[in-house]
Amino acid sequence: MYDLFQDAQWDELYAFFASGNPPLMVQLLGLNTVVFIVFIIRRMRGARTMRADTASTIQSLLLAANMLAIFQENIRRSINWIF
Repeated sequence: MYDLFQDAQWDELYAFFASGNPPLMVQLLGLNTVVFIVFIIRRMRGARTMRADTASTIQSLLLAANMLAIFQENIRRSINWIF
């Protein structure tokens, strides 16, 4: 597993997130901030929010999907090597 992190092409990942006008990193941060503010407002008004287990599951799935997207070439090579 450590090899996946060591072999990752971090410079290409940074270039991907730094591309765009405004950069994709800023767009994602802005979207995250808006969703967080909506969550706070809903909670202040007393509206039902997601259960903690559901939120944790969604965050875990998003993290796994991002890791698969980042390391897809390494994973593909590993699968081809195994089979």
